[in-house]
Amino acid sequence: MPKLSAKSSKLQASPIRKLAPHARAAEARGTRVIYLNIGQPDMPTPPEMIAELHGLSLARLAYAPSEGLPEARAAWSAFFESWGIRFAPDEVLVTNGASEAITFALAIVAGGGGEVLVFEPCYTNYLSFAAQADVTMRPVTLRVEDGYHFGAAERLRERIGPKTRGILLCNPSNPTGTVYTLAELEAVAQVAVEHDLFVICDEVYREFVFGGGEVRSFTRFEDLAQRIILVDSVSKRFNACGVRIGCMATRNREVLDVALRFCQARLSVPTAEQLMVVPMLERGREYSRRLCGEYERRRDAVFQGLGGIDGVSPHLSEGSFYTMTRLPIDSCEDFALFLLRDFSSGGETLSLAPGEGFYVTEGLGVDEVRIAFMYDAETLARAMRILDAAVAAYPGKLVGASLKS
Repeated sequence: MPKLSAKSSKLQASPIRKLAPHARAAEARGTRVIYLNIGQPDMPTPPEMIAELHGLSLARLAYAPSEGLPEARAAWSAFFESWGIRFAPDEVLVTNGASEAITFALAIVAGGGGEVLVFEPCYTNYLSFAAQADVTMRPVTLRVEDGYHFGAAERLRERIGPKTRGILLCNPSNPTGTVYTLAELEAVAQVAVEHDLFVICDEVYREFVFGGGEVRSFTRFEDLAQRIILVDSVSKRFNACGVRIGCMATRNREVLDVALRFCQARLSVPTAEQLMVVPMLERGREYSRRLCGEYERRRDAVFQGLGGIDGVSPHLSEGSFYTMTRLPIDSCEDFALFLLRDFSSGGETLSLAPGEGFYVTEGLGVDEVRIAFMYDAETLARAMRILDAAVAAYPGKLVGASLKS
């Protein structure tokens, strides 16, 4: 039999989705599964977007320009301007979600054997994007005890090697909910200049900062304009994950030129979907502001519930709509299977995302899980009570564990 490529072996199964067959089996047994593992917003897509789709008057769905429809690029530019972020329409390329934009950016910055610094735990699909681009992720390991903050520039300097070409930063963070401080962003900027690096800024959760905290876009550093590649998406801010419309924005014309070639190779992004997001990009800030308040209420319910579980000192998420937490158990992978195969409380159980899959470094995250705030606060509070009961019933519970964060 012919052998598969070496690159194919580097693609990991998604820790977010690989337990789906076990969840379906639990539901088939009559158990209600509360899905805390996936960031699929439960609220309806804005009716303005649906109306725009229904009202499209198109004689045919032709290829869109590879760089994106002019209307969509202009709408992205206007959206950024509403945040004080300035990209001209011709500095924006429309992509198939932020995922494609990140894959392109990694390939442009370090493809073919280069390295990119990434903060772990990180969005798990970064690892697969990097494998596709033949890029090695060089991790800067963050700890729950520090609220998943890295603190100082020295943490970055000590991880830079001869093949390092860039830094990838998700802010606010998926999976931890960390919102990096201004001092931390300045540290990244300083190191990028010192070592001649690009900075790939994943800001898809920009709106979702809790406690009245400041939204800090990396684009505030004007002197880094030629180094910054901004990645964004409509998926989470407008509850439209299935639309798959994102973008890459940069003032670096060389990067834009190469990125356009990637865009041309995949032909185009769907025409109707580009058109349907234009109204929200132009006028949707208030909608996202309301979402932030709802997610903060949900965050509070999860935090309070986790704090009532023996052996858990929960991390208070600062933004996005996720948190990572350490549990007093031997393996979150085994615990997640236990929940779906062997446990229920009041006819319900949970689907969790085991933490190990969010780390580049092998062996880390075995006692951590990511929790997504995808239900109302009352349901999430009930889910935390189910989690408490499951931890107590789990055979691999670490008795007397003291977990500080």
